[in-house]
Amino acid sequence: MNCRCLDSLFDSEQWEYGQLQVLLMESNKQNPYTYDERVKVLIPNENFNFHRFFNIGLSHTDGEFVAFCNNDIIFTKGWFAAIMQVKKEHEEFMCFSPLDRGYPMMGEETLPSNKSYYIGWENKKHFAAWCFVWERKVFDIIGLFDETFDFYSADDDELQTLRYYAIPNVLVTHSEVKHLSQVVTKKEDLFNPHKIEDREQYPLTEEEIRRGYSWLWDDDRFYVAYQRMKAKWGNEHVIKRVHHFLERHTRLFVYPVTRFLYNRKVNEIMRVLMGIKN
Repeated sequence: MNCRCLDSLFDSEQWEYGQLQVLLMESNKQNPYTYDERVKVLIPNENFNFHRFFNIGLSHTDGEFVAFCNNDIIFTKGWFAAIMQVKKEHEEFMCFSPLDRGYPMMGEETLPSNKSYYIGWENKKHFAAWCFVWERKVFDIIGLFDETFDFYSADDDELQTLRYYAIPNVLVTHSEVKHLSQVVTKKEDLFNPHKIEDREQYPLTEEEIRRGYSWLWDDDRFYVAYQRMKAKWGNEHVIKRVHHFLERHTRLFVYPVTRFLYNRKVNEIMRVLMGIKN
């Protein structure tokens, strides 16, 4: 799978010498494979953590643009050139996402290709964590990835962080990659189920139960990630109302305003004023 992904990357563009740095973050400590000489392999001496590995990778590269990619994707011709074309036309943009037309929310009907890009922060529509490209200077603004999100909800935290700092996420319609539908994750789940055995250890509020969060009882990883998002950003209903407010009043989508509205303490005050049960 790694080789198929890497081969498609090398074939996707006419990369100039030195233009492309490829760092393979390997979680298999007994990795027996040898790759193309253009690939640098790094095997951290620690357990896999999505954001931790991203942060380590950042420290071992120096490119102006950084693509964070899963190994279960196939790059199509010109995917990066399409992103650079949008960047050339809009120097202010820093965060880009390719799409996979095979995903229902990324289809032509939802995101017509007669527009070269769309700005949005909706997960699995404007952004998918299996491949995104950020200009390195973004991290001068937001800091490193939050390593408390080791896998689940990491993408939600990434998007919410961009909203907090009023940074547009740009979906580039002519930049395509194909995602192989979480092949690795499905195999892991097959052999390592993550059921919640002790329900008292993972209590849900009556409101959450009433709203139908039964899926949280099926996998403790989802539940823990859900609680981490809640602890960091606050009540999701309040957050969604802030989203809608800023979508209607785009002039207010600037950092001083977003920093205030997405503040955890302000979220709690708004939750009480709105009469939303936590």
